[in-house]
Amino acid sequence: MHNHPTIEAVYNQYITDDALRQVAERLFTIAHVHKMKHRWVSWHSFTFTYRGTNVFNVTMRATLSNKGVRKIDPTNHFIVQLSLGRTHEAEQLLLTQPHDMQMEYINNRSISCGICAGTPQGQAARGLTCDKVLYFNHAGTTYPLCTVNFGYAWHNPSPDEFEKIERFILARTEAIDLFKSK
Repeated sequence: MHNHPTIEAVYNQYITDDALRQVAERLFTIAHVHKMKHRWVSWHSFTFTYRGTNVFNVTMRATLSNKGVRKIDPTNHFIVQLSLGRTHEAEQLLLTQPHDMQMEYINNRSISCGICAGTPQGQAARGLTCDKVLYFNHAGTTYPLCTVNFGYAWHNPSPDEFEKIERFILARTEAIDLFKSK
C-alpha cells in the first residue's frame, strides 16, 4: 500500500499566498458542506466526487502547460479543474447557464486526454474519433469541448474568479442530485 500525502499536507506545504489560501479554503468548505469525498490521484492532485460522481480536481503543482513536470517548484500553484459530465450532461448543464458563464467555460476549456487534442483537426491528424467531444454552439460559433474528465481548468483563480468556479460546482451538484433522484 502506498503512503500518499493528504490534501491538507500538500496544501499546508505549498499554498502560502493569502489569496490562494482563501480560494482553497472556500473550495474545501464547499466540498465539506456538500459531503464530497476526495482521494489522491497523482502527484499533488486530488479528485473530489459528489454522490460517487466526479465534480472537480485540485492540483497543486506547476502550471497547466507543464503539470506533469515534477522538477518545478509547486509553491503557490493551485489548479482547479471541473467536470460537467459527459457530452449530454455537460451540454444540458451549460445550456442552463447564462451567456457569461458559458463564455467562462469556453474561455477556460482544457483537454483531458490525448485522443483528439480537443479539436476536429486533432482527430483528423491522429486518424481517431472521440465520442467525448461536445460540439457546443454558442452565439453561432461551435466550440469543441472535451468531456472525458475535467474539461475546464483555472490556474491560481482569484477570490473573484473563484465565484464562477463555485457557480459551476453548485450547478454540477444540483445536476447530479436531479439525475440520481430519477
